[in-house]
Amino acid sequence: MVKSIILTLIICVGLCAQSVNEKANEFISKSKLSTSKNLISFLFANASKYYDKDGEIDVILILETLRDNGLLGLSFKEPQELELIFITKQNPLIFMRVISESLNSMGYNLFLTKKVSKSIDEFVWHISLSTQNVPNPLLLGDNLKAHGCEVLDIKKEDNTWSYIVDSENAKIDTIKVEPNKKIALKKPFAPYILELNDNTKTITLEANPSDYWHPNINFYDENLHLIHTIKLDKREMAIKLKVPQNSVYVKVDDKFTLENIKRGLTVTFE
Repeated sequence: MVKSIILTLIICVGLCAQSVNEKANEFISKSKLSTSKNLISFLFANASKYYDKDGEIDVILILETLRDNGLLGLSFKEPQELELIFITKQNPLIFMRVISESLNSMGYNLFLTKKVSKSIDEFVWHISLSTQNVPNPLLLGDNLKAHGCEVLDIKKEDNTWSYIVDSENAKIDTIKVEPNKKIALKKPFAPYILELNDNTKTITLEANPSDYWHPNINFYDENLHLIHTIKLDKREMAIKLKVPQNSVYVKVDDKFTLENIKRGLTVTFE
């Protein structure tokens, strides 16, 4: 009986080690796999260390181990086409915004949407980019965490990286404005995203006299669904707007180019 229990434990440990090793091997180049077999076996010998409290493989811990031991290769000799797939069960628009903000903060501003799919159970966003450096999955994970998201799993196959993300508590980057105070907004490098206060009834926006602002303003609900749009062809020095019901976010832009408000705007919530 005791022998049987011991044998069962040995088999389970063996299976765990194999599973963890297989997961680690996804992120190691073929050249390093062949030259670092002993090191890899040593690093992941204690397979139980790489499982979380729910019995799932802790991919972040695996990636950290690979990074700390020089096994996480994220560079190519020359630019290559890379595909990133992001999967979640929560709000797609907020999720896409968070992914974009996270990649932009890492210097990845140019990427293309290859495919978008949505079902009852999940939302999947495929993007592609040409790069010589793979977005660091640990840094990307930290950026997503700062946006209220949690990376549940990461998978890699050739030049395709897939991220499964819990984005239930996702939050986008916004500018918060205290009520009844005129706030100066700095030169924009992207449209302003303002977060409304619960009791905000009106917004007053003023341009610098030296600028030529053509207001392009969008109001969104909590899930980033568009509620109302205002686009004006003529130059405006100031505009006061009533906040539509259920609005949570406001995107403030120029209809033609951000250069038209390069000296910034001022905003007042009332």
